[in-house]
Order: sequence, then structure tokens, then C-alpha cells
Amino acid sequence: MVSINAQAQLQQNGLSPIKRDLEITRVTFENFLKHYDDAVLLNNIKESEADYKDGKGVEIHFEAYNANIYIATASARFGKNDYEVLDTFYTDEIISLQQKRLEEATKKFIRDFYSYLPQLKPNEEFRFVFHIEDSKIKVDGKELPPSPKSAKRTYMLEAVWKMSDIAAFSKGEINESQLSDRIKIEKK
Repeated sequence: MVSINAQAQLQQNGLSPIKRDLEITRVTFENFLKHYDDAVLLNNIKESEADYKDGKGVEIHFEAYNANIYIATASARFGKNDYEVLDTFYTDEIISLQQKRLEEATKKFIRDFYSYLPQLKPNEEFRFVFHIEDSKIKVDGKELPPSPKSAKRTYMLEAVWKMSDIAAFSKGEINESQLSDRIKIEKK
């Protein structure tokens, strides 16, 4: 009887079991990314927000700034040349590696934490959306204008799973490799 009353109270206050579990997933995934140790992420995860839409599924958006590159100098900063260092470091190969590491971290999260995810309908999706861009550089309190090359480091990466695939994995109907193969990656 207590669980029925607690569930009714949660729904009355606008926090359905799906929204509750979604918030747990969002926070857990954000912390997982911040402490991911299989490979160094080339992003700094700053903030996230999550939403559920009936019939569509879950979307978790992440602000994931490109990691700044630090080089020791006598003055401990580059000032106006910081963007030049990013322009030199973020080659097409590094950007590709960055995307691969985000994909791998997302796959590992789904494999390791699938039992904590909100229980969605089989036709709904889990969508993790990473908004990638350079962090703003300030010198003496003033924001520097972005590098002309920063546009190539600014993109969106989406990792999408169908709930039916996650459910199949949780039941042992597909293995880790098959689950990883069913991810849909979109880059914009």
C-alpha cells in the first residue's frame, strides 16, 4: 500500500517513474563520462539535460567542450595564441578519435548500466546528443573571438539505441558485440 501511495505521489508531483529513472541515468552518465578511464576523452563534459517524450523516447543532451591543450610556458598562458594551439592539435584525425572515444564511452555505458535505464516502450529510443565546441577563452576578463578554424571542431554527435535492442540484450537474446553493432551514430 505504501508503494502505491508513493508512486501516486510521484506522479502527482510530475515525477513519473520514467522521469525519475531518466534523471538517475542523466546524472550517472554525466559522472561516468567525467571519470571514463578506458581512454582519455578529448572533451570536457560541462552540463547535461534530459527529456522524455511518449512514443519517441529519451534524449540526453551534453555540452561537451573540446579539451583545452595546455603547454607549460613562462607566463603559464598563451593569450591570443591559445586558438592557434587548438587549430594545430585538432586535426581531422584527432577529431575522428574524439568522436570514436565518445561512441565507445556511450557503448560501454549502455552495456554496463542497461539495468538502470528507464523502462521505455519497445518502439522508443535512447538518444545521447553531444554538442561539441571550443570552450570560450578569456584573457583579462574579455572573451576572445573564436578561431576561424573552430567551425570544424563544432559539431553534434548523436548515439541512438532502440529500446527493443537494449531489452534483447538484458534478456540475453543478443550479446555485447551485437548490441554495440546496433548503435546508430549521426554526425551533424
